[in-house]
Amino acid sequence: MTNINTEGLPPEMQARIAEIIEKAKSNAITPTGNGMPTNVPQPPAPIQRPPSLMDHTIALRQEVDSMRQQVAAMGQVVEAVGQAVGSLYQMFQQQTQTTDYSSGYEETAPGLTDDY
Repeated sequence: MTNINTEGLPPEMQARIAEIIEKAKSNAITPTGNGMPTNVPQPPAPIQRPPSLMDHTIALRQEVDSMRQQVAAMGQVVEAVGQAVGSLYQMFQQQTQTTDYSSGYEETAPGLTDDY
């Protein structure tokens, strides 16, 4: 509280602020211990029991469920990426006309008298 800059204030305000700071310093409460009276007995700490087999089973089931959800999410991501790659591939591989001889040959059936 001592780093308050009051240089630009009028003298009566500086005096009032100094008075408030001094009063706050004299009324400051110093905490002792944990805030509880020293003559009151503390309750005993709760007894920690070791985890049972059921506790371990429940924790394991929760972990397995969490992993199952992660695997499902990864599968959805892989599927979405595959769809996107397939769409891009089809976009660049579209043909509007046939470019080879064999596809044109397949469109017209050969006559019975044509030489092969």
